Amino acid sequence: MIRSVLTGGIIICVWCMVLGCHREKLPLDKEEFTALLIDMHRIDGTLAANRGMVGSHELKNYAYYNHVFQKYGITRADFDSCMYYYSARNTEFVKMYEVIIDSLNRQMTSIDKVLSELKINDSVNYFPVVDTLRLDSVYTVVIDSIIPGQYKFQTTLKFDSAASVRNRRIHSFFLSEDEKDTLHVRDLIVQFDTVPRKYNWSQYTDSVYTRLVISYLDIVPPRQPVSSALKRRQLKPQTDKPVDLKKFGGQSWDNQLFRPYISQRTEKRLQQGLPRR
Repeated sequence: MIRSVLTGGIIICVWCMVLGCHREKLPLDKEEFTALLIDMHRIDGTLAANRGMVGSHELKNYAYYNHVFQKYGITRADFDSCMYYYSARNTEFVKMYEVIIDSLNRQMTSIDKVLSELKINDSVNYFPVVDTLRLDSVYTVVIDSIIPGQYKFQTTLKFDSAASVRNRRIHSFFLSEDEKDTLHVRDLIVQFDTVPRKYNWSQYTDSVYTRLVISYLDIVPPRQPVSSALKRRQLKPQTDKPVDLKKFGGQSWDNQLFRPYISQRTEKRLQQGLPRR
């Protein structure tokens, strides 16, 4: 009986010594490990948001986690040891994650507030005309005081008569202050239809340009003559018959020009790809 009690006491002492040694050898205490888990969850969110984007790679993802390990001066094995130790203590681990979730929620609230301030101009319509436009002739709108950003334009067109010709367009371009530099936006070829049709474009512009010009029903320039190697002569460009705009009774409404918020990374990429003519 006495031997059993002594044996049991020895086992308990040894177990306590093992746990005590294990606790002393933990690379991170509870507060440090909680802070590390917060950082790792932030990385998880970033990688999840970028998943599927060009340039994402598993090796690159591992580098993010290794950077966190270096920040706290531990290895992956140290992390696994801490995770095994704290997760085995359910009550303590739940309390740790309550702190983690609260911290992440507060960070998200702060980020949402900043984004709301950055997106305040998303709902501002820069188009200067609110009424329906009568398109009995070429109609040009000039928007001054253009600032750098991603611009999105849209409009709806409808005509009283229909035709199959495609020699009219919505022609848009940005101008520099000295009018020596022009940034052309893709042309929107207009279809003369009695059914309302929507037209839109999106274009980034930098600080070089200060003015935007939008011309409705501008003439599509004829295509350049094409050389024929077989007949050794210039083929005439194809052109449509002239259009009497008054006859078609066109109108435009729902004209919108917005400058939605874009991230700094997206802005840098768009700026590098700006074509200038």
